Amino acid sequence: ADSNPDLIEARKYVLTMDKVQKLAAAMDAINKLTASDPALKSKMDADNGSKPIDQRAKDIDTNFPQVAAIIHSHGLTTREFMVVTIAYINDITFVGMKKQGMIKDYPPNSITPENAAFVEANFDKLQQIGQKLSPNQN
Repeated sequence: ADSNPDLIEARKYVLTMDKVQKLAAAMDAINKLTASDPALKSKMDADNGSKPIDQRAKDIDTNFPQVAAIIHSHGLTTREFMVVTIAYINDITFVGMKKQGMIKDYPPNSITPENAAFVEANFDKLQQIGQKLSPNQN
């Protein structure tokens, strides 16, 4: 995983509260859309593979224009939406592991010092925002 260019990019991405809030608002709207449209959810679930970020973003823009429109309406490009999602999950996971004592220090290249400081300082708020990322948590 450490040689995966998408993961490397996401781990270097600078998280901000603004970007995380845009991500959460977009994901909340997408979750509500897919909850109301089982056929769309099924089609999206079937399309969700382990493709590179560029291809996944292109697939959303091409095959799911209503989802792309939601993402764009919240101030993110589809590609950035994908990167912010991976960065958020990665960084909150590592900070959470450290807070719980599962790791003493962050592994090399796992999280930037800036993102670690940001997530540590805003951990509780970021966890609350993160509730919107999961379906049926609204």
